[in-house]
Amino acid sequence: MHVLILMPASAGQLYPEAGRRMGIRTTVITNNQGFYRLGDHIREFIDEVCPVGTLSPAEIREAAREIHRREPVHAVVAGVEFTVPIAAEVAAELGIPGIDPADALVVREKSEMRARLHEAGVRAPAFVVASSSREAADAGEVVGFPCVIKPVGMLGTIGVRRADGRDDLVAGYADIIGETVPMGDRLPGATVVVEQYLRGKEFSAEGYVERGRATVLAITEKWLGREPHFQQQGHIVRPAAQVPGHEDVTAYLDQVTRALGLTTGPFHAEYRLTAEGPTLVEIAGRMGGDQIAAMVETVTGLSLAQAAIATAAGVEVPAPGTPTASAAGIHYVIDPARFGATYRALEGWDEALALPGVRRGGIDIPAGQPIPDRPDMRSRIAHVMFEAGSYDEAVALRRKLEETIRVVG
Repeated sequence: MHVLILMPASAGQLYPEAGRRMGIRTTVITNNQGFYRLGDHIREFIDEVCPVGTLSPAEIREAAREIHRREPVHAVVAGVEFTVPIAAEVAAELGIPGIDPADALVVREKSEMRARLHEAGVRAPAFVVASSSREAADAGEVVGFPCVIKPVGMLGTIGVRRADGRDDLVAGYADIIGETVPMGDRLPGATVVVEQYLRGKEFSAEGYVERGRATVLAITEKWLGREPHFQQQGHIVRPAAQVPGHEDVTAYLDQVTRALGLTTGPFHAEYRLTAEGPTLVEIAGRMGGDQIAAMVETVTGLSLAQAAIATAAGVEVPAPGTPTASAAGIHYVIDPARFGATYRALEGWDEALALPGVRRGGIDIPAGQPIPDRPDMRSRIAHVMFEAGSYDEAVALRRKLEETIRVVG
């Protein structure tokens, strides 16, 4: 069997090892630059790398056709959110299972996603699409304040903020169109969604769709920074069955995936637990980033990457192994006071890495290097991954990490 992986980045770099563990040949199409650079730790699991010069869908499709001509491809997986529509197009062109290309575009663009859910009668926030600051401000009057403004096609909470009035929407729109730091070669653009603010704790569900039915493997609790921004500062992942109300979440997301045409493959669904029940923030036809996909295997014993390959290939999802922890998490070191500046050191870093339950950590922005003045994933200074025997222990350990590590300017 042969799987084609398009532009793996973040969690998508789990696919080559997953394929090797399944005894499946893997071919990767990538430009191997910047956000898409292949980590040294995964190269040994890749059977063939097919380089492309650009991220042009036409060039990627042409490369896929040539690979398929030499050795038939049985499954295509998107290595990052930006390539979900391209993966659907390639699968359709090669005549192998995949999401309908039109549905893949709906899932990728937040405005189309919300429109489809409303048409299907599935609970979703009220929204208005805007393409100017005046339209954005007027949209707030329609959906009501507070509301949220966000680009239609970005990720990592880039450009997302709460607005309590028209002036906030004007300022938020200016920030979005003024963005100059690309993410995976993408800038937000001028089209935004202004949507209803959802009150409630935020989570994400990690799972896959097999034969049109959604399975939720794990649920991730989010720790967010202070609003008006929604910077994700940490996550704790648990098996879905251990989370109260998980049956309602699974039933709701089954409605969501059916309405959107997500018929196969992985999903990462962010939602808030509102008074009306779980309500979608957004869903992506990919595995969750921020090490979430790896933590899913830690707490469930099942590799989400293997499940995604299996569903794409139309074969049985592998049986889960033995979980190594009841809860797993990641804590990010963030200092909003130093956005746009530098720092000298992280006090307590070695002490934090020695805490029981801590598995590993890494410095994402070295001392002396400017911290991006962006309240999103790009301004995270460092991260620490941990495991625990219970949810309460995981929460306590994350709190201890927060208290132990100090950013020194």
